[in-house]
Amino acid sequence: MNWPSVGYVSLEDFEGQPEHVARLLEDAPPPVAALATVRWTDARVATLRSEAAHRHASEDASDGADDTATDTAAIPGHGLPDPVVVHAEVVVRNDEVLDTPDGLWRRWNHARVTLRFDDAVIDPPDVDPGAVLAGDAHIARGELDHVAGEDAWELRLLVSPVGEVAIRFRDAQVSVRSVDESAYDVLGDRPTRGWHGPVPDGWVEWATEGVRAAAYGDLGGLHLADDASDVDDVDPRWGFAPLHAAAWFDRPEMLEELLRRGATLALVDSEGRTPLTLAIDRDARRALRVLVAAGADLEARDSDGNTPVVRAAWGGHAEVVRALAAAGADVRARGSRGVTLLIAAVDSADVDTVRAVLALDVDRAGVDRDAEDDEGSTAADRAGLLRDDAIAALLAGDATA
Repeated sequence: MNWPSVGYVSLEDFEGQPEHVARLLEDAPPPVAALATVRWTDARVATLRSEAAHRHASEDASDGADDTATDTAAIPGHGLPDPVVVHAEVVVRNDEVLDTPDGLWRRWNHARVTLRFDDAVIDPPDVDPGAVLAGDAHIARGELDHVAGEDAWELRLLVSPVGEVAIRFRDAQVSVRSVDESAYDVLGDRPTRGWHGPVPDGWVEWATEGVRAAAYGDLGGLHLADDASDVDDVDPRWGFAPLHAAAWFDRPEMLEELLRRGATLALVDSEGRTPLTLAIDRDARRALRVLVAAGADLEARDSDGNTPVVRAAWGGHAEVVRALAAAGADVRARGSRGVTLLIAAVDSADVDTVRAVLALDVDRAGVDRDAEDDEGSTAADRAGLLRDDAIAALLAGDATA
């Protein structure tokens, strides 16, 4: 149920989802069909509020009718006993890759989705709107389904780092309009809440026992997990096996235990990422050390064609770049679109990462400052495009930069 930009529809890429949505759309009311096309990934909630359902009761109710007759019926077995009207605004975005004469460029499309759910219940009933609206909160995934046996629908949103929020409703109103990128960016400037629990993502509570134990670093829980007999089992909902969760949450002892049990070091998750790739993306340095020591392939390329060290440079993870280089990663390898390690570091706009790569140039003569990517750009050209004076000064040899 991805919604890449105004005007066309794509679907979440997991097995059976296109057929699932197709069945939904056959009989769904138009507003629900519109909901099924929304791409929720990376969306940010702009507003969220609820009000008593009776405020919207018909004013034409007969004078002799029971006062309770205008109250909407409760949806049993879910959330609050009394339905409400839920109002929300969500700013969604999708990236397009454009093939231009100057090379491949990424363009973001943004839209504001205004939602009203009538006769609705929210689960959990005590969800804190302030946490959902925090600057560090975003929607990681969304699912829409019909409630079997009831004339109702359920929208489930995985909000990181809050957890899952479900809205069950009988009727909805949906409107979509295109907005500027600034409408999305300003939501990230709101005060952050941070995460004060043992893990920074609420989805873990809904994962399989093995994945949940690995995420918490709970060795005892791993032993008790019903599905611990096969350590490579991938959670069908979240796409992680225990080894991925341990790498994601930087649990070195759990990684060692899973590897001792025979977990596959190069196992990919549902998005094609290995545990090493996840450790790099999360800057999980303890996990990285365990995976490298266990023999993780330092030259394996990801789905974009990048080696681990190039991916780390592009992500601005200076210490990870240093660690991978020290472990023997090929610092001359090129990544997506022919970028060198130095160009990837410059594109990250992280000064420390550029310093780390330039230090390799001094120590091992492994980085060519004047090398060009497939588009004919050097690291200095990229720094000029980014208008980053500090990085430009580093590339020019200014030691004080």
